[in-house]
Amino acid sequence: MVAFPFIYFSLLLTYILIKKRRFGISAYVVSLYTLTSFFALLIDINGLRSFETVNYQISAFPAVLYCLLLTLTIWPFYRNDLKKISTIRLNKPRLFNFIVYFYFGCFLLILITSFNSIIKILSGNLGELRSALYRGETITDINIGGVFKPVFIIANVFGRFSMIMILFYYYSITYLKRSKLFNNIVLLSSMSIVLMGVTGVDRSKVFYWMLAYGFCLIYFWRRLNKKQHKSIVIVSGFILSIVAAYLIALTVSRFDVQDSGSGGSMISYTGQSFINFSYFFDNVTNKEFSLQRILPLIYKLFVDNGIENTTQLNAAIGLQTGKNLGVFSTFIGDIMVASGRFIGFIYCIGFYFTCILFLGLKRKTITNFY
Repeated sequence: MVAFPFIYFSLLLTYILIKKRRFGISAYVVSLYTLTSFFALLIDINGLRSFETVNYQISAFPAVLYCLLLTLTIWPFYRNDLKKISTIRLNKPRLFNFIVYFYFGCFLLILITSFNSIIKILSGNLGELRSALYRGETITDINIGGVFKPVFIIANVFGRFSMIMILFYYYSITYLKRSKLFNNIVLLSSMSIVLMGVTGVDRSKVFYWMLAYGFCLIYFWRRLNKKQHKSIVIVSGFILSIVAAYLIALTVSRFDVQDSGSGGSMISYTGQSFINFSYFFDNVTNKEFSLQRILPLIYKLFVDNGIENTTQLNAAIGLQTGKNLGVFSTFIGDIMVASGRFIGFIYCIGFYFTCILFLGLKRKTITNFY
């Protein structure tokens, strides 16, 4: 069954490309799952399973469910033919500017306070630094006190959502006649999450930023002129080179000493989601029901359960289930582990109808940015 998702998403991608005759948002997302499914095959071919999944035999039901639930969350982007939207109006330009400068301020604050730590991390042994974090040690030199501490906390909270500014960036260069300086500020304002990823010696935050960048690039590409295409290719190539260098350096430093090597680590990192999803579906039941995975801010503000982040939540569920949960299993797998299968189903259904509502399936030619 390990080959089933690769075959399924390959056929789905082919269908979308034939029907749409272009590489749009739905094709982009499906191609990502096709890629991860292919790497799941490579994991089994090269014997790279880890933890409890080593001897696990993937059953048919979770394999089919994995494909169907992901398709449900992708399908609104296929149904909504975004290419027919000719104009995206900006109703509140002052609010647009405020959001841009607010997020840029968050970026500057995070950069200034963590600059020395970033230099120290990038010039050090990334593998050893990551291991130190796992042991609970502090590897940063960020000490903010007094009246500035609340400001720093606010910057870090909003910095976690800074990827939304990639959308602002592409909207600005596509529809607004703003200066290059302003557009660069918008792009930089999206990178707070990247800085936070580096200070945590983390691949996932940087990788998710790159995926979001690709998502917006695909959406706005046909709305850019040829001159902008050339500029975007150069900028994107530069960004991709830096991101790739960081990811490769971190992977080699952390995993080159293992038997599978850094190459095996990259295969496992890319392809483990399907295998882990299936294993969790068949073998993990969390008796301590929690919605903290779906509603982290609500729990942060109103529920005092001693769990501050995803790592602690995984550790708490791991103690209850006896399983290692610090691995990728897609967002659906994460929700199912914490909240149960039923909530996982409801989440996907709710996501589907929410997308239908906000994407506007009436195929209007004019829509609003906000």
